Amino acid sequence: MKVIRPITITDVMLTSSNVPEADYPEFSLGTTYSPETRVIDTTGVEILTLDVAPATAWIPGRLITGQSSGKTCRIVDKLTTLTYQIRERAGPFTPGEVIGVTGTPAELADQGAAFPKVTPATDKVHKIYESIPNTSLEILTLDVAPSIPWLPNWTLTGQTSLQTCVVVQYIANLTYLVKDRTGAFTLGEVIGVTGTAVLLADQGAANPTFAVAQNVGHYPAIDCLRSDPLWWKEIGATNRWKAFDNKVGSQTSQVTSITYTITPGTPFDSIAFINIDAVSIRIVLTDPVAGVVYDKTVNLLTTIITGAAATMDWYTYFFSSIFKITDFVKLDITPYLNAVLDITITYTGGTAKVGAIVLGLQTNLGIMKYNHTIGIHDYSTKTVDAAGVYSVAAGAFSKRLSCDLTIQNSSLDEIQNLLAFLRANILVWVGSETYSSLIVYGYYKDFSIVVPGPTKAECTLEIEGLT
Repeated sequence: MKVIRPITITDVMLTSSNVPEADYPEFSLGTTYSPETRVIDTTGVEILTLDVAPATAWIPGRLITGQSSGKTCRIVDKLTTLTYQIRERAGPFTPGEVIGVTGTPAELADQGAAFPKVTPATDKVHKIYESIPNTSLEILTLDVAPSIPWLPNWTLTGQTSLQTCVVVQYIANLTYLVKDRTGAFTLGEVIGVTGTAVLLADQGAANPTFAVAQNVGHYPAIDCLRSDPLWWKEIGATNRWKAFDNKVGSQTSQVTSITYTITPGTPFDSIAFINIDAVSIRIVLTDPVAGVVYDKTVNLLTTIITGAAATMDWYTYFFSSIFKITDFVKLDITPYLNAVLDITITYTGGTAKVGAIVLGLQTNLGIMKYNHTIGIHDYSTKTVDAAGVYSVAAGAFSKRLSCDLTIQNSSLDEIQNLLAFLRANILVWVGSETYSSLIVYGYYKDFSIVVPGPTKAECTLEIEGLT
């Protein structure tokens, strides 16, 4: 048995594809999103570095303008007083210009001759997000701030009305995101943490006020890092990147053909295609010095041949069922450091699909013995209605493989240590290149090694595929 240890494909490596990233509109920090609206994020964030900080820190969603260049960007998050995550930059800022919120002196900062500096996005997101309906969130506005800002999860009480709410997030000196308000606060009352003077603030006659919070200025990738996201939920990878998202069931799809050009920048000697629906795949590897060093086309159509003879004849050719190979690997690639990989997945007259494309280096664990067990775990569900009628909702499934390997005792420690190192790693397990059922993209759940004699040992593996 061999395993392929995957190379993580990044935005820099995937240099081109004919699959567009146009699943939904691109996320914009300046747009207010209604519940259940879907967006994509394909641009990631840049880092803006200053040498002079604004007197009042910029908050997420703020439109920042170079006062000389006229170029703009949106604030995603504050990292330090002099560094911010930004996106949607309109162009290059002018070194030494004043930068900040136009018309608000406290949010403008005059930069030195070498600033501001922008570091481009290094690894983009390429994901789909959906706006969460959340009617319990409100914006609390004060006219007098507490001496010490309130922190998330603190309960605020109106000292006259005795109504309460819970702090979710500090937005600005006089603005907070809150939830779970019990009722109407009294205008002009003292509000804050009961019993702590520095956490109480006496409001003017027109405050405190509450307004329904809108989903604007909230970057999905950051919000989804919360244990309980407020504004967004992640749906999955964009269509182009589903082939590289470590999920077998989510397939990149494109009418007629899918093409990828990948420059890994590191050697690989194996490639696996998982959950394919196509008629052929062409793999071309081109080295900048040696030229084309690998060019093979794999035909994915085959015929189910039944009967004792299991031989191909004209009747079989015309009347046997045709099915497509769903998983296959190539383990014969010569590794080159700077080679460019071109992949073409073709389904003429249909829609080409692929669940996972995995590049990596192979390792031989041992010789797989006969008497292995293959199968799937089905996650479909059965339900019954009030009339007692049953229905089955098709769900995902994962492949299973149980097998025994013969290994040399001289490799015993090496295999033991390697399997321990590979625990909880997603790998391609190749029991045989000939049979798709013996190719599993997943992880091992358990292994044990028996040493019955002085020369050879037997290793038992339980492997579970991804859904």
